[in-house]
Amino acid sequence: MATIDDVSKLANVSRATVSRVLTGTRGVRDESREAVLRAVEELNYRPSFAAQNLASQTSSYVGLVIPAYETGISHALLPLLSQAVKSLNKSLLVQYVHSEAEQQPTIEDLQHQCVAVVVLGKKSQVNASNLIAFDEYSVEGSTTHGYNYAFATESACRYMLGKGHRNIALLIDNQQDEASKQMLEGYRNVLQNYSLPFNRQLLVAANNNVEQGLITLINSFTKYTAIITKRDCYAAEAMRLLREFNIAVPQEVSLISLEDSPLASLLYPPLTCIAYPLEQLLDICVQRIRLLINGRPIYIPEGQTVTGRLVARGSVADIS
Repeated sequence: MATIDDVSKLANVSRATVSRVLTGTRGVRDESREAVLRAVEELNYRPSFAAQNLASQTSSYVGLVIPAYETGISHALLPLLSQAVKSLNKSLLVQYVHSEAEQQPTIEDLQHQCVAVVVLGKKSQVNASNLIAFDEYSVEGSTTHGYNYAFATESACRYMLGKGHRNIALLIDNQQDEASKQMLEGYRNVLQNYSLPFNRQLLVAANNNVEQGLITLINSFTKYTAIITKRDCYAAEAMRLLREFNIAVPQEVSLISLEDSPLASLLYPPLTCIAYPLEQLLDICVQRIRLLINGRPIYIPEGQTVTGRLVARGSVADIS
């Protein structure tokens, strides 16, 4: 993809001249303007209006891209992020996407309108200086940091093991999703530490049809006394199906989620969770947006990590 530097070099003018031509600023010689326009056409250059707005402080928007299935987190996040963005004298532009294929073009469109684009859920392959993955961030020269789903899953497993459970099923989104990969990593780590075997039949992938995944688990005749889910809505669906199959929660099967949305306390029994640290991640996100508005590179101190906390309710039984 061509950059403003490529246009500048081909047209034999400065980057500032290219920017003035593309924004319609007066005071550019006709021959320079024509050279820039020819270079833009030849290179098929698509100007980054996000970068231009950042330089001129004219962008009034921060974009937010949300997968349509992230209903629990987005319900809590939207009012908080909107208020935070408003305090920065910006407005929030929200776009929902229904698939990974929709995500990339949606992000690219918002990047040409917004000073920053925040992505909730799986991060797109789009690389840009104004793109912020809400629950992960990286520091130059280090590994990726952010919300640690592996640690959250380990915490959930250890809690279940402490209650006497040894056959624990894990319900993930799918085996390609980064958060799901982290969950599986944490799950395997705990099993290995406790010298417990890994049973593939206890690994359940929702794959956009959580009901079918759970029915497959229930009909497998595999022994399990506990289920760890990524989302509260998955746990709610599990409660419904287990009751339809006359399996009591938590007496026969215990449930724990890695989310803790408002739904968790409304379920019966109330859902035990490793709470997703929404407000802490929001603070980090707003710091990064502020840096972009001020024209400074995003920087998060080395080693900063974010973990969830246990919220014990009534969906886990002690069988020890």
